[in-house]
Amino acid sequence: KARLLRAAGRATMTVQTETPPYQYVSVEGPVELVPATGDNLEMATRYLGPELGRWYADHNPVGPDSVDVQLRPEHWRTFDFGKVMG
Repeated sequence: KARLLRAAGRATMTVQTETPPYQYVSVEGPVELVPATGDNLEMATRYLGPELGRWYADHNPVGPDSVDVQLRPEHWRTFDFGKVMG
């Protein structure tokens, strides 16, 4: 993934709900890859909860080739199906 991100220089990230009414936000823009800093437990716990976050961090340790991807949003897209169906 890091090789492809470096080659493209850009990325899109989408976050969506998994239950109706569906909603999503998508951001697109240039990326910068920097050496990974510290432990990924804090971020994993934030998104996955304490138990699954700990499992993820334990099974995906930060190593010498790990990178953090910084995306600078230039374009935002959002949609809320609840507003069109309600």
